[in-house]
Amino acid sequence: MRKLMVLAGVFALMACGDSGEQISAVDNRAVPETGAAAKVAKLDEGQRNGVLERAVRASGAACPEVIRSERIEIRPGVSGWKAECSNSSAHLVEIQADGTANVTSRTH
Repeated sequence: MRKLMVLAGVFALMACGDSGEQISAVDNRAVPETGAAAKVAKLDEGQRNGVLERAVRASGAACPEVIRSERIEIRPGVSGWKAECSNSSAHLVEIQADGTANVTSRTH
């Protein structure tokens, strides 16, 4: 009886997923920057550090001053900035086209 229940479950699963579609690879091409993200990328380092500092502070993280920033891939195809603060904290900042910043913080 148990074997029949297992077989029934297997057949039911096979019927659900058999659409003939193949799984395609993830598209890892870089997304072009537009709007505010493109403007931040064109700033000199001092201006860019000021923008990143404001974004980090707006997220609620402590950052007396951004002393260094570098371009980094936040996730496949998405570029952002690694901002290092004078209090030894580091933050990943992704600037959206509309000016919204997503900040991921790390402290040590």
